[in-house]
Amino acid sequence: MTTLYLTEQYSFVRLEGETLRLQKSGERNGNPVRLPLNQIEQVMVLGDITLSTAVLHELMQRRIPIHYLSAWGSSYGSVLADWGKNSLMRIAQYALYHHRERSFDVARQCIIGKLHNMRTMLVRYARDRDDDEPLNTAAQHIRRCILELRDLEMPAQHDDRMHGLGPLFGLEGSGSSAYFSVFGHLLKGEWNFTGRVKRPPTDPINALLSFGYSLLTNQVVSLIHAVGLDPGLGVLHQPGFGKPALALDLVEAFRPLIVDSVVLTLINTGQIRPDDFSHEFGAYRLKDKPRKTFLERYEARLSEQVQHPIFGYRVSYRRCIELQIRLFAKYAQGEIERYVPFTVR
Repeated sequence: MTTLYLTEQYSFVRLEGETLRLQKSGERNGNPVRLPLNQIEQVMVLGDITLSTAVLHELMQRRIPIHYLSAWGSSYGSVLADWGKNSLMRIAQYALYHHRERSFDVARQCIIGKLHNMRTMLVRYARDRDDDEPLNTAAQHIRRCILELRDLEMPAQHDDRMHGLGPLFGLEGSGSSAYFSVFGHLLKGEWNFTGRVKRPPTDPINALLSFGYSLLTNQVVSLIHAVGLDPGLGVLHQPGFGKPALALDLVEAFRPLIVDSVVLTLINTGQIRPDDFSHEFGAYRLKDKPRKTFLERYEARLSEQVQHPIFGYRVSYRRCIELQIRLFAKYAQGEIERYVPFTVR
């Protein structure tokens, strides 16, 4: 099972028996691409691509989610069959959101997982470069942030606009700033990366990071629905109209391990170069051919096997994300005593 990425602009997808038939724009007599439905786990539609009504109906009947994004990865929304049958799980999720102590602890763990994996990335690269001083300094700062997070107590009052999570966001921001301040040290070549810029991405590296983070967040949304939870109600990110708050919470720990790793690999091996980007209205966008290269490497990373830190057996990163969502569900339902984030050494 895999993700189907539709990237050919103005193409048309129709249903033919047990397959999807992809027809490029203006290509009537060519050889269309056919893909078996039983091999598709989810569909990512990037840009101006048309799916027939029969295709939409068949995908929903098979409970295959469809995510609509711009050609550069900005999410428009998703088409999903239904919410699933386990309403009691979602009731437990809503109760967790309203329980201050428990939700605060999960929010804290989400940030600890993110910072831990950021630090792991820096330590690995520093070790390969004979203990690079800037990387070690940033890693030490992140470690101090993690220690402070573990000792941080929930504020007695929470009438602020951050619902009492301000101290958590402060430490998250401090650790993330240290990480991205040296991220450019991990890159080979002259890429001029000075820090994280989100909307719009003002340099090629930020364009790659934003594209990857959007893809990964949609992956988490699909898995949250598959488990039976509500992706719109998290514990760290506050709910908002159309905002996948829970997905944004749970994706945090996986961003450095999956997206950042893919970006570094593609850049440092020369698979993506500075001329692979277009620059329009102050924003950088990945061109069509290198975008396909990115998607291939991203999918390969999701399929890589890693030893799970809790269960001890080897599973893919995609499966690790699903297991993390199920751990969150078990904690919400009171089946385990504590939510533990996904971390690697």
